[in-house]
Amino acid sequence: MSTLSQRAIAPREHSRTRPGLYIPLHLRLACFYTLLLIGIFAFFGIYVYQQARQQAYQELDNALSTRAASIQLGKDLSPSYMSSEGTKYPLLLPGDNGIGIGGISIEILSTKLQLLATTTGALDGGTTIGHQSAPPAPWDEKAAQAALRGHGCHESAVASACLFSTIAYNGQTVRIYTLRNDNPYPTPHIIQTARSTDDVEQSLAHLRQLILEVSLLALLLALLGGWLIARGVLSAVHRLTLAAQTISTSSDFSKRVYLPNSFWRARDELSILSETFNQMLTNLEEAYLRQQRFVADASHELRAPITSIRCNLDLLNKAPDLPGEEISAALTDTQAEAERLGRLVNDLLTLARADSTQQLLREAPHALYHTRIDLDSLLLDTFRLFRHRSEQASIYPRLLLQHTEPVQIYGDADQLKQVLVALVDNAFKYTPPNGTITLSLRSHEHRQACIVISDTGIGIPAEDLSHIFERFYRADPARSRDRGGSGLGLAIVKRIVENHRGNIQVESTPGAGSNFTLCFPSVPIAPGEQA
Repeated sequence: MSTLSQRAIAPREHSRTRPGLYIPLHLRLACFYTLLLIGIFAFFGIYVYQQARQQAYQELDNALSTRAASIQLGKDLSPSYMSSEGTKYPLLLPGDNGIGIGGISIEILSTKLQLLATTTGALDGGTTIGHQSAPPAPWDEKAAQAALRGHGCHESAVASACLFSTIAYNGQTVRIYTLRNDNPYPTPHIIQTARSTDDVEQSLAHLRQLILEVSLLALLLALLGGWLIARGVLSAVHRLTLAAQTISTSSDFSKRVYLPNSFWRARDELSILSETFNQMLTNLEEAYLRQQRFVADASHELRAPITSIRCNLDLLNKAPDLPGEEISAALTDTQAEAERLGRLVNDLLTLARADSTQQLLREAPHALYHTRIDLDSLLLDTFRLFRHRSEQASIYPRLLLQHTEPVQIYGDADQLKQVLVALVDNAFKYTPPNGTITLSLRSHEHRQACIVISDTGIGIPAEDLSHIFERFYRADPARSRDRGGSGLGLAIVKRIVENHRGNIQVESTPGAGSNFTLCFPSVPIAPGEQA
């Protein structure tokens, strides 16, 4: 048996109910997939947010660097202002005022970090454009000094150093771009462009809120949908559990799992499992009924000879002065019933062994029979065994051996001979003295060897043909125990034939006779092996 099969069939000591907290499976599945979605949403949410943040600040940095480059390459500064460092009033540059949303502040500083020009510089009278107080000059002194020392990027021949920095100003976070312009016309200087990041952070905050709300909504829908779907799918498991519990409590194998019949419900693994479970219950019910009938029939068959033996013994015990003839008749009857009881017990034992063999073959096919048997020799031995009967034409029918071929099969010679003897003996029992019994063996295509045992006896009614292989079944009074049968012969025959991977078929016409056909898978005979 495979490892998977061993795991699927739990030992008896592990099949007991284990204590523990009961959590419905559909709730477990819903929670599992919800946690899985939380991980997925968290990963993609963080990824999307980081990409959006990186893109937003990259666009902000591009805007700052582009504005600085336009000042660097433009004609906004006059030589007079550029040549006189530290003027009282710096040059007012054209452009946006303030560093608010959409506004970029520009400061141009000398190499001594004195303000030369600005878009938000102080005007006459000390007022400031766009601010309640004048912005710092420079915006970021550390960044300006680093640019003067040559730190930062080298973007072009006219720009020797540049870098980005961030500071806090008036409760805002300001992004600053510092560029050292080494263009000798009119004089080297530092350009700083600044802009508030509030609009970027506000957009990112809206994105965070949107991701969170969408994720929560999706998780709620996933939890509800997963719970409903899992509950609907596992309803079949619930029905299986209820059916199993009901059968376990009542031992009623007539119970079945309810299968809803709706046009929109598709077949799935659970519906197939339910159908298989119902089929298993049907087989168990049939096996249980057969067992009950078998026990009842066996008890009845065993009780009859035992009762007869007890009656005869009681008679001999209570009446010791019986005439000798009556004592001899009672002993003869007791001996006959004892022999009949012995035959019945032997048949039951043979049938039990055949059942165990069939179970072993079902678990390990081709595990028992590896011996080659000459089927034609077995048939010939059976013919010789019954030939002396056919010579008594006034008592027994005539026995003929017709066409035979050399055929070999895998099997047990004793069991196969038991089958042939039982069938030929039945033919003698139910064929009149003027009748004929014929035996034949032919090899058919697809490596099939078939033995046919035909008789011209009383035949079998059509309504009984499907039951003659059942245990203790007798078709009519003609096939009663008066002929010495136990009712198990054909059942044993059928089981032995099936154990040899063969099949048996019956054709019969009442008053005309019967044909029993046994077919087995044959094996090729090597040249020179058969004489």
